[in-house]
Amino acid sequence: MKNPRVLTIRIIFTVLSVTAVAAIFYNSSLSAVDSSSQSGSLLDSINSFLHSLNINITLTDHFIRKTAHFTEYSILGILLTITVISYVRRIRPTLAIALPLGLIVSICDELIQLGSEGRSCEIADMALDFSAVIFAALTVTGILYLKRREKTKKEGNTNE
Repeated sequence: MKNPRVLTIRIIFTVLSVTAVAAIFYNSSLSAVDSSSQSGSLLDSINSFLHSLNINITLTDHFIRKTAHFTEYSILGILLTITVISYVRRIRPTLAIALPLGLIVSICDELIQLGSEGRSCEIADMALDFSAVIFAALTVTGILYLKRREKTKKEGNTNE
């Protein structure tokens, strides 16, 4: 049987990845009115906070929405990458699996919006979402690569 720690990591990150996809799809299923209400509340809170710090910047709804897209898909990219690497244990195959999964989620996400009142399917949003998955996946695999390289280097110096 496999290492119980590895099995636990696989289960946890698989569940987190599925939960992230479900949250993304849920947000896409909201009507335009409900979605605007959510982002509007956040926008008001952030702008109030900035102004309380005497920062004379007023963020827009567009900025908040695009930042939310990038953030949720960065989180998804991190989760997908860790999930896949827990199964395949190598970087290249991990990217070859995690990136297409992220692309599929971003396409489905936008298609779900076609069925949501007042929402639309935007190719620009798909591109932004997928770029966040790419950014996150490359960041995670880059960190893992550097950690493995450092470990190998230490092991090599120990043998001298």
